[in-house]
Amino acid sequence: MQGQTLAGRYYIAKHLGGGGFGQTYLAEDRKRSGNPRCVVKQLKPQSNNPDVPQIARRLFKTEIETLHQLGTHPMIPELLDSFEEDREFYLVQGLIEGENLNKEIALGRQLNETEVIQILRDVIEILVFVQKHQFIHRDIDPSNLMRRKSDGRIVLIDFGAAKRISTQIINSIGQAPQTVAVGKIPYMPPEQRDGYPNLSSDIYAVGMICIQALTGILPQQLLQKNGEIRWRDRAEVSDSLANILDKMVRHNFHKRYQSAAEVWEAIEKLNYAAVSTKISSFPTKILSPSNLLIAIGTWMRHRKVTFFAAGCLVVGLGIAWLLAPEIRKIMGLEAAGNFIIYDNRNLGIKMQYPETWDKRDNLNPITNEIVEFITPQESEEDRFLERLIITVESVNNQTLYDYTKLSKQEIIKLNNDAKITQEGESTLASKSGYRVVYTTKEGDRELKKLEVWTLKHDKAYFVTYVAEVGKYDRFLPVVEKMIKSLEVADTK
Repeated sequence: MQGQTLAGRYYIAKHLGGGGFGQTYLAEDRKRSGNPRCVVKQLKPQSNNPDVPQIARRLFKTEIETLHQLGTHPMIPELLDSFEEDREFYLVQGLIEGENLNKEIALGRQLNETEVIQILRDVIEILVFVQKHQFIHRDIDPSNLMRRKSDGRIVLIDFGAAKRISTQIINSIGQAPQTVAVGKIPYMPPEQRDGYPNLSSDIYAVGMICIQALTGILPQQLLQKNGEIRWRDRAEVSDSLANILDKMVRHNFHKRYQSAAEVWEAIEKLNYAAVSTKISSFPTKILSPSNLLIAIGTWMRHRKVTFFAAGCLVVGLGIAWLLAPEIRKIMGLEAAGNFIIYDNRNLGIKMQYPETWDKRDNLNPITNEIVEFITPQESEEDRFLERLIITVESVNNQTLYDYTKLSKQEIIKLNNDAKITQEGESTLASKSGYRVVYTTKEGDRELKKLEVWTLKHDKAYFVTYVAEVGKYDRFLPVVEKMIKSLEVADTK
């Protein structure tokens, strides 16, 4: 096959691999400017039955429709073309430049909890989209998860069209039992091995990948008891994450999460404030008030400084710590001169935010969160990072009054012990809006939240500021400036 040109345009440059279901090749598209590289997959159902080509053609068309729909997600390879040539069937997909997770999740290498949570979030986000189409991948493993070179995001590849079509052909011509297992055994749950996968089967595979990443141990090497995987003693992991992973890999699929959306909701409740581990190069241990006091105490003992002089020193340093521009910039408190622009042209949104704050594009399919801006970590003991979140969601002919009523009901419903302390009319993006301030609890942590919303065209624009009660006022001036700077384009 190497050196051949298919469909008059796809020059086969290299054989990438394959098996009994088909072969995969690296190709160049000679009809596009620059001859961009792509992946060509040849589907080769193995059978001498004369009815197979006709059955394969029908199944091929059905499969193509599904892959076209799935290929619209940015973390799934785009389906560029499909064709039949010499009674054989071909798919052409975009080439993902990067490496699969086999090296990243290697035997004997343990990732930390933050790294594993990020992998879990990335893959589950893709599965939420995939499962909306009632599609089961059936072959999720580290080799089919690619770390894309351009942006570091995880891409789910190899949706196994050849395997599914071949399996359905076998079933159609009666040459095999009713179902055939597809996938790799270490990441395959019991029901899938028996040939009866469901949506939770892919969830099992993702859970096993995360457990492997935490333990550095291959799934087949982990002990089992009554069918359940025993792994917690082989990793440093919090109970909250371990509970999620345990539920993902339950032996009985009825006891697992039944959809990726359920897993996503569980991840969001982890309350891992350290979504950004970005720390300024400034020595935060010296900036920490507790460390500062320890240093002063040590200095006093060596220099025999009086308590009065030490008190003056503490006050002076405290004022300097709060007011020095460079220090305030590191903390994200400087309210002028260090803002940059967030510009989301797809949604027509602009907002200013401090350059020292971390920006994270969420594109959350469950909560409709678009982006969040996160304060810098002040010290190693700072486990909760304040943040501002922008959410955009569609509304159906609702008035601001109706939307406000529903939003306040949701605040009470979704937040434990929520107590509204302030509320009233406001403005957002030069439109009439509403503003609510309330306190709530997440575990043993007390939080204070500010939410401002407005309606424009057929969408609701929602800004949420979340902080620990003791730090709420500290960041509020910056947050107010961010909220005031929000712009929403006039065009729909």
